[in-house]
Amino acid sequence: MTTRALLLLLPAVLALAADPVHPQLPFDPAALNLIDEVDLGADDPGHRLRVWPQPEVAVRGDILGRRCLTLPNGDKAPDRYVAVRLGEGKGLQTGTPYVLQLEYPEDAARSIIVWNTGNETCRSFRTGAAVGDALKMPYVFGNPESLSYPLSGTWRTWTSVIELHQRYPELKRSGDRSLTPADGFTVVIAHFRRENDPISQGVAVGRIRLYAAPAAAALELPLALPPAGLPRRHLFWREEMSDGILSTRDPNSPPAFDRERKLEWYAAKMRLMKFLGMDTYSRDLLEFGHNQGWDSKKYGSNDWVNQSDTPDLWHGLVGLAGGMGLNVLPMYEYCGSIGGKLALGPQKRCKTLAQAGKGPKGEDNYTHIWWSEKGNADVTDPDTVEDLRRMLEITIADEAKRAPFLGAWLRPRSTGMPVSFSDRCLKLFAEEAKRPQPTRQQLQADKKLYRAYLDWWHDRRRGFFIQIRDYLRRPDVAGAQAVLLFTGDPSEPGRIIDDGSIVTDDPSRFPGAKVLTYDAAVSEHRTLKAVTGESPTWGGWEWQHAVPQADPQRYADTPGILLTLPFSRQYSVGDPQALAAFRTPDGLAMIRHYPLNEHGFAEIKDAKDKDKELGYFVTDFEEAGPYCMLAEARALANGDPRFIGYLAANSFQRGFPHYVRAFNRAFLALPAVASTRVEKACGDPAVVVRSYPAGKAGTWYAVINTGMRDVVDARVDLKKRGLVDVCGGAPVALAGTVATVSLYPGQVLVWRAP
Repeated sequence: MTTRALLLLLPAVLALAADPVHPQLPFDPAALNLIDEVDLGADDPGHRLRVWPQPEVAVRGDILGRRCLTLPNGDKAPDRYVAVRLGEGKGLQTGTPYVLQLEYPEDAARSIIVWNTGNETCRSFRTGAAVGDALKMPYVFGNPESLSYPLSGTWRTWTSVIELHQRYPELKRSGDRSLTPADGFTVVIAHFRRENDPISQGVAVGRIRLYAAPAAAALELPLALPPAGLPRRHLFWREEMSDGILSTRDPNSPPAFDRERKLEWYAAKMRLMKFLGMDTYSRDLLEFGHNQGWDSKKYGSNDWVNQSDTPDLWHGLVGLAGGMGLNVLPMYEYCGSIGGKLALGPQKRCKTLAQAGKGPKGEDNYTHIWWSEKGNADVTDPDTVEDLRRMLEITIADEAKRAPFLGAWLRPRSTGMPVSFSDRCLKLFAEEAKRPQPTRQQLQADKKLYRAYLDWWHDRRRGFFIQIRDYLRRPDVAGAQAVLLFTGDPSEPGRIIDDGSIVTDDPSRFPGAKVLTYDAAVSEHRTLKAVTGESPTWGGWEWQHAVPQADPQRYADTPGILLTLPFSRQYSVGDPQALAAFRTPDGLAMIRHYPLNEHGFAEIKDAKDKDKELGYFVTDFEEAGPYCMLAEARALANGDPRFIGYLAANSFQRGFPHYVRAFNRAFLALPAVASTRVEKACGDPAVVVRSYPAGKAGTWYAVINTGMRDVVDARVDLKKRGLVDVCGGAPVALAGTVATVSLYPGQVLVWRAP
């Protein structure tokens, strides 16, 4: 055949290529009842439109063939937003699901914040190389990453499924909840000032629509779980700054729900979990050590653990979760019991090495964070075992018949469970190491002795975890398969890199800034070094002891105890060595840390500005479209986690739920058995295949697109016949033993060979 003939044939050949099939929502918006719509591209959109801080900065024009409103992120652009009221006078109700959608052009790198007052959620997204999370957060370093995510060059849709609160604020996140569903609710579209995301081209939005959603039962995602008897995977979240929504402590600040209706708020969250395909309910029962809704009277009430103003809350939540078919995994920010004369935490039995008395009144504080220094717990002390055991008895053992418990999740904040250099610990070290008792001065002067002491303490911490695990595994508590998850990283962003760099695939984007290439971050094992390294410290404080370093090597052969690996950015899941380091006999647990962006909107010049304009501000960012689950897909390919949790900034929400649902369903369909990568199963290097042999039940396979672009007509050969698509429920089309697949970025196919 001539070259000319080949060229003439080429378009026809290309036409045969199968584009990936992207997941769909469980409803067609066009078939839903449209309740309200605002066209921000119109000259007069109505809907109480407000542009802040200068209305004249709003620009209307065509992008990608459609008219829209933009807030350009030009030089020295400040924080900005546009706000509209939806559903006013439309008969909206609490407890009814709605679909909120906004259309945006994916023409350029953009970071877009979406604040919904009606259910007080703030979820944000970024496109292209935009950073998203603020580069200059007031309190923490956000682990910024700028990568070249492909832009579709089309209009896309951001979607959230919501239920409205009984009452909520008009604009600011605050206690002034003056609106009810009859008034409609405010949607705010915002972006950070230029210095916080110089790559973003600013907000661009077309139409915003509100639909009546199908009934909750129709929204629920049916799961394709492994057969009974095989270990399973789990997905869960914990919200950081949402509980104030129900607070009744301030008579001038009405809660989102009346006290007698508080469970409605949690029920809506659980329905959202079922919609997203998440199987495990988690919430903090201790926040900085303080009781978050369980009854402590069994062991002394306020004398032991200060009572919550809602001591019946946890009992109600367990029953609610059990009734909805969810697993339960309570989380504890443990630092010893906080209460009166019987409380362990305020005794502060852990002591610093330097004994410098650097606290506000000369207290022996480890750090400058005074609110996390109110109590601590010594893991070498038998009283600590009993103290925590009592909490687990009340919150797990006494509730175990009402819902299936996976175990417990510990996440002490800084100084909650520190390395102790008390006289008792020094004596215990000497007895167990069979050596003379060292002084604190000797430990500071002798590095070898100091390291020996730290090794002893870490072994002791492991012994403490073993005692807690053994209690959890009792048949009258959580059962023989219960696990103890331990998140030793108390930071919101997660300590996934240590040098303060912006990780990017193009350093030229950030002239004058400290940058690190993505390839270097992965090849140099920067995340593994950060998460297992000693905490940096300064000024005579003892952060390295307040937040003891992770020691996953001690748990590699220890069943039932999983130190969690923090992740968020793509570089944090790109190194298989890091993920392998945290694997245990019960698998790998990973927690996605979000940096909160606390007080990140409206530049803070002094304390009075901190709640400026939008009120108390926190938000989580996700990547747009299929990329919102790419980090999880790469984690699955590179390390195969069994547990994936999310430390969310506020009330959890997702903006691209069809991609979330597709990943979650595939993830939970895989049995939690040891897996291996199947080398050379596919010629496309972006496609990773993992094999999950499960004995007589068969072998499962995960086929994963880890790349940023569509994979079209890739050939996967597993040398197997009779493969079944587990989530699709149909045989896999094979030519002999070869399957031809097309995958969008982050897509996971689950096949099973009988």
